[in-house]
Amino acid sequence: MATTATFRFFKYAALIFGSGLLLNACITPPDYPDTPSIEFKAIKLERKSPVTGVYDSVTVTVSFKDGDGDLGLGPTDTLPPHNQYNPNSTDPNRTPNRFYNNYFFQPLLKGEDGEFRPVDFAFPYDSRFPRLTTTDRSEPIKGDLNFGQTFFVGSFPSGSEVRFRVTIVDRALHESNTVTTSSIIIP
Repeated sequence: MATTATFRFFKYAALIFGSGLLLNACITPPDYPDTPSIEFKAIKLERKSPVTGVYDSVTVTVSFKDGDGDLGLGPTDTLPPHNQYNPNSTDPNRTPNRFYNNYFFQPLLKGEDGEFRPVDFAFPYDSRFPRLTTTDRSEPIKGDLNFGQTFFVGSFPSGSEVRFRVTIVDRALHESNTVTTSSIIIP
């Protein structure tokens, strides 16, 4: 003969088990493609005047989504395909490998005709951002990526209008879409 306490126990156990199943069914990981996607979110310009010289600090924020979470490069990610120079041993000029970097940042200067054109500096402003996850587990991630860059005064004419084109790439060399920031006016 079952007691009231036994029925109450099974009733609550069934309720907890059922709630767990429902909760698990509601929490499914998002389904993002393995190729990262980005959206422009914000741009910030600050003029700084330290003892070493006046410069403009530009910070660009993009939001990202990636289906397998393989964004970012660690300090040991320097072997192919992330080595600094192209592996062609017959290349005497040691041509830089594009995929040594994972953040591509192209300044665009507005011309007199109103069109924005790429500005080519002696050294590109491409860079590397660190790994965004601490494991190598394949799982979707999303968030914001802030990238700061400095330009010494005179890099762009005073009063000029500048935008930036941004692309990122994951460790599997899947390249994101390209976004263009809103404009900033150089003081």
